[in-house]
Amino acid sequence: MPLHRRHFLAGSAASLAAGAAGARISAAGASAGQQRALAAIADYLEVHRRHFGLPGLGLIIVDGAFTAIVTSGTRDYRETVPLADSDLWQIGSISKSFIALICLQLAGEGKMTLDADIRSVLPEAALPGGAPFTIRGLLDHTTGLPDFAPEFGMDGGTLWRGFEPGAHWYYSNTGYDLLGAAIARIEGRPVGEVIEARIARPLGMAATRGAIRWRDRARYPASYAPLRPDLPTLQRMALAPAPWVDAALAAGSVASTLPDIARYLRYLINAGQGRGAPLLSDAAAAAWLANPVLQDPAVKDELYGLGLMHRFDEGRRLLHHTGGMVSFSSSFHVDAAAGTGAFASCAVGGINYRPRLLTRFAVKALRLARAGAAIPAPPSLGPDAVKPADYAGRYVARDGSGFTITPGLALAAAGTSAAIEAPSPDALLTAHPGFDAFPLLAVRAGKQGPVVALDHGSRRYARDGATAPALPPTPPGLAALAGRYQSDDPWIGGVTLVARGDTLYAGGTDALADMGNGLWRPAEPQWSPERLRFTGFVDGRPQLLVFSGRPLERRD
Repeated sequence: MPLHRRHFLAGSAASLAAGAAGARISAAGASAGQQRALAAIADYLEVHRRHFGLPGLGLIIVDGAFTAIVTSGTRDYRETVPLADSDLWQIGSISKSFIALICLQLAGEGKMTLDADIRSVLPEAALPGGAPFTIRGLLDHTTGLPDFAPEFGMDGGTLWRGFEPGAHWYYSNTGYDLLGAAIARIEGRPVGEVIEARIARPLGMAATRGAIRWRDRARYPASYAPLRPDLPTLQRMALAPAPWVDAALAAGSVASTLPDIARYLRYLINAGQGRGAPLLSDAAAAAWLANPVLQDPAVKDELYGLGLMHRFDEGRRLLHHTGGMVSFSSSFHVDAAAGTGAFASCAVGGINYRPRLLTRFAVKALRLARAGAAIPAPPSLGPDAVKPADYAGRYVARDGSGFTITPGLALAAAGTSAAIEAPSPDALLTAHPGFDAFPLLAVRAGKQGPVVALDHGSRRYARDGATAPALPPTPPGLAALAGRYQSDDPWIGGVTLVARGDTLYAGGTDALADMGNGLWRPAEPQWSPERLRFTGFVDGRPQLLVFSGRPLERRD
């Protein structure tokens, strides 16, 4: 859920031998160079699996006509049965590229126009007036819609936009679910069936499913989610079997096997080389990849267009997407010019992990090995380590409670000590039972100055010997909004709101801004389309939080 920012530790990649680590490689006909690349890739896959505590991880690689599968881990909850090539993996938002392909097909058949307002096909869409919501804008995430609001509004209400079309880029599953409804209207059948008929069958992906259904559950690896999803995500945190969720969302409900995904990767390679058959004309394939939009003006090499991310690695353009489901996390990269592609997935959700570093390294290693070049060490799995001296010391709150951060980067309080993990220099995590509910956020003297305090939940802990700014008083009305809000829908989850000083924070980290008229939004970016509304007040305390149309109950 967007309200609940998750953090994970990412440390240095260890060196493991593929054979000793347990990764299994299936690569008939591999050349000497490909064998060399596969050994490095399998090592790195096993590093990912062990570093993040993943029960299973599967990878498919294509290099020209060559295909290899690398797997590690098991597919059953007893952890006795190894992963199989026939296992289904939920590819999540990678499904968006399938939706874009179908829109391009329908446009080529004269059944849809990408620059038309989606209401020309789907007049029932609960969209506000003003500028049109074009099909192309929905495919590019530039219409200003929220991420995961009900696509047909709630209780007869309409959707809203945070910005005018094209002013910003904001990822919106809602937009793709509207596209799915439009496709179903045009084709006269569920969008999952359209995906299978228009994409999977022409590519020979016979095992691929356009929707996630109970009847196929035995074909999936056993899947997991955090045992405590209400806590920030620590490295190798305890996992539990995840709830099963049927899904037929156009934004991300394709499930496929590794061999089938190899067929899709090859199609993306062909499209990147100008060949659209059997799904598109060559001209339509070129148009698919031609005009991606900038996601963030500050990051010039991150583009998105028509269901595909465009990324750059040492100047090479890569096609890319990731997918996150309730209990699956996936990624692919394709270097079309080199003819290489890789897809990876693990049956774990909710830990803010995607195997994007693994798939990017795989396509690079294959390309270099083919050229007879040395394969570099894979990238570290995390940011540079923080300096313990920046944080070591005693920290005390106004009520006299406090803790000590040791030079070894551990938090000690109440006779207990626990290690600290640092996903970023200014956000520290710990499993210490007194401080595990929220990240510890650094307060600095100036933008780059020394740490003078650490904020945790509703409190500020000043560092001994430093002058820390005092928090302003918390207005009673703001304090009444704080609490734990939860949905039993695993797609939505929950969020803990805390009032720290005169500001309300989601998860203790993300400031919220009062828009008036009972509405709130994330403070940054100021144009965020997400909206929060409190309702059902009892003694001044709301019993219900509606986050972008999705209700969460107070469960303090």
